[in-house]
Amino acid sequence: MKTSLTIIVLSAVAEACMAATDSCFERLPFGCEVVQSDVLSGEQRDAIGQRLGVPLKTVSNTQMVLQGAALRVNIMEANTDEDAPKLHAAIFRTKNHPAFCLQRGRKVVEFCRCDAATAIKAAYELGFVRKPSRVLYRITAQIATIRTADYMAFNELCRAFFSTDANRPNPKIVARVAELSKGFTFGDSLALRARQQAGIVLRFTPAPVRTEPRGSDRVVYVFDQTPKTLGVPHVTLHTEIPCDHTGLTPTDRAPSASLLASTPYWPVGDPEVAALAGDITAGRQTPEAKVRAILEWLKPGRNIKSSGPTGSRWGVKKVLRQKFGHCWDASDCFVTLARAAGVPARQVGGWLFGTSGHIWAEVLVVGKGWQQVDPTGGGRLDCGIYHIPYFASEDGEMPILYVSLPRVEIVETQ
Repeated sequence: MKTSLTIIVLSAVAEACMAATDSCFERLPFGCEVVQSDVLSGEQRDAIGQRLGVPLKTVSNTQMVLQGAALRVNIMEANTDEDAPKLHAAIFRTKNHPAFCLQRGRKVVEFCRCDAATAIKAAYELGFVRKPSRVLYRITAQIATIRTADYMAFNELCRAFFSTDANRPNPKIVARVAELSKGFTFGDSLALRARQQAGIVLRFTPAPVRTEPRGSDRVVYVFDQTPKTLGVPHVTLHTEIPCDHTGLTPTDRAPSASLLASTPYWPVGDPEVAALAGDITAGRQTPEAKVRAILEWLKPGRNIKSSGPTGSRWGVKKVLRQKFGHCWDASDCFVTLARAAGVPARQVGGWLFGTSGHIWAEVLVVGKGWQQVDPTGGGRLDCGIYHIPYFASEDGEMPILYVSLPRVEIVETQ
């Protein structure tokens, strides 16, 4: 049965019991971390209760990080069942989205200093709301049409666009965009991951003049007279993408030499890389076992630390030497090592719900489909309802340049 987000968020029946004020923080999933947690004194508690117009039994404030996004979780408990709805109403009046305020029995949970997407995800991960097995997202994103790119400049160029009003641009930002854009060659096409599920449609503004299928898994859209923002051509993508808890996309694709090939971004045939892949997967006979071994080797802090400039793409050989990088670097290393070990793999890009743009990977499982994996967490962060894929690359070219901050909304859940 399908339920709307509002019904889920506002449901008064909790499936997870909050036996103590901070019990929800005792067993956190990967990617969740408590920075500081405090139970307020009686005087502070009473002052908050007086301001809200409801006497309070307990109040706790917890600062945490959820998959890279910071937020604060306030949990307030009313003295009586009758006071709890009043407490919820008093807090709810100050919010602009139902996800920021949940009532669970006598307790009210308030999410602060975050956006609605982070609050929704926190409610799932902390057990306040049942985590769905399938989510349908609506995506609206302005994406530049790029032929070649300076990948180390991607993140900074995106941030420059996010930080200015295109109608009243800051002259310093305009100059910075012009300087960073020198490392890019812009074109008239965009390659996206094909959507095989029935009813999934990719729409663009302006509409493409033609499409060019690339096998069963990718489609190239060609445009004419694309609009420009600060001199950068782009199109607006409108689509709805379903994501389920399995991270598996069915396909009739068969393994091929191209999915094991070396490319300028993935030095599969390099002797040192091949030797490393052999060492990592020694004794593993199945593709699944090899994938697990490579992800284990990539676990954060073990061999490749998460450090350096955000949005980096150093190149596999350099990352292996310097032993640090970020999501793009981890994905490049995974695809390269997987291919070197004989496992068909490719790169995936899109949005990590409640966080930011993200790069991960997927491997071809014969008879099943493309199985997504997240090398940045060494596989500990399951690819499922939060990983929203709309790019796929089989040669390492992955031109994801956002000209404005994408809008990502939940349409429905199951």
